[in-house]
Amino acid sequence: MKILWFTNTACSADDLFNKKQLSGGWLKSLEQELNRTNNIHLAIGFYDKINNKPFTYLSTTYYPVKRNLSGNKLFRLISRIYDKNNDKREIKQLLKIVSDYKPDIIHIHGTEDNFGLIQDFVDIPVVVSIQGILSSIENKFFSGIPHKIIRKYEGLYKKVLFSGIDNSFKNLKYRSSRERSILKSALFVIGRTGFDKRVTKILSPKSKYFKLNEMLRSSFYDISKNEYKLGERIQIITILSDAVYKGLETIIQTAKILSEYNYKFTWNIVGIERNSRTVSIVEKWTKIKPANVNIKIIGKIDENELVKKLINSDVYCQVSHIENSPNALSEALILGLPAVATFAGGTETLVENNKSCILVQDGDYYSTAGAIIEIINNYKHIVEEAMKSKHKARINHNKENITRDLINIYKEINNNAKH
Repeated sequence: MKILWFTNTACSADDLFNKKQLSGGWLKSLEQELNRTNNIHLAIGFYDKINNKPFTYLSTTYYPVKRNLSGNKLFRLISRIYDKNNDKREIKQLLKIVSDYKPDIIHIHGTEDNFGLIQDFVDIPVVVSIQGILSSIENKFFSGIPHKIIRKYEGLYKKVLFSGIDNSFKNLKYRSSRERSILKSALFVIGRTGFDKRVTKILSPKSKYFKLNEMLRSSFYDISKNEYKLGERIQIITILSDAVYKGLETIIQTAKILSEYNYKFTWNIVGIERNSRTVSIVEKWTKIKPANVNIKIIGKIDENELVKKLINSDVYCQVSHIENSPNALSEALILGLPAVATFAGGTETLVENNKSCILVQDGDYYSTAGAIIEIINNYKHIVEEAMKSKHKARINHNKENITRDLINIYKEINNNAKH
């Protein structure tokens, strides 16, 4: 069976380009597992800054599509001002890949980009995997940092160049509208949480829903946290991207509360950079510098470094205002790390509340701080629950089971298409 993926990353081919990816590593793992199976031939289409020709790497055929928005600065500025998008031109390029590869099934990973628009132009069965849901993100975008605060504290430079958060939100609104069009046309949808199943019942009423657990990055299967001895300072860790709805202000305010009550801790934030726009806005708004409340902003690190950071931590803290199924939380749980997480989106599907993970209301600083202390004060019991959750996570994210289930989904879709 010939399968064509369209993805937001180059998967294994990122290794060729020396890209350090914070997200999307689970797709690379899934790609590698599919390539180990018989009777599956995989190709991947993805957007790239460079006009590369199709190539083969580790059994996968790759089709890079150059994106003109990566051109000169003037072109990008004009595109932002006039809200220019290239969906029609890019769909033509994607259809050329379909014509060249002639797949049995097209698998669209995510609704964030325009890949799903090809459904209206092909007779080949298309299945759409839900990653984030932009329509839900749009609703929660300013729930952490109010819009007026962003306008007040975001630099003039960003506004003049139409590259600020207002412009990002405008772009998000367009993409969430496009997402609704994609899902309205979808006949087959793959999801993994109660949240995305409920949302797709509304946005994709004609579709058949398949549940497929998500594969994690390879390193997280090879090691687990074995020593649970608390040191003098509590080690908290969060993986965060530079988006205003990811909850950085919750971390800052929670850390402030813990500091005021004289708890000794270090809170490591991985993924976001110290000089990022969100850090700058939150600092100006709260008048709190991260270092003054025991926060270390580490930036992007590779997969192996991240595993080491996690297993040397005492608590993982997920603070987003909206998620579907946060991979970072799953990776923490499969290592055996106790966690605090916001009751947002599909997070409840991943955890058993008040076992190894405590769910709190998003944006509630005091409850988040209290949950962290509850874990520390009951660490022996929580660790016992974390060991059980680690076992469950290893079953839920089992590579062989996920690969088998995906192939069965492909077979069912293929059989439906023949009738």
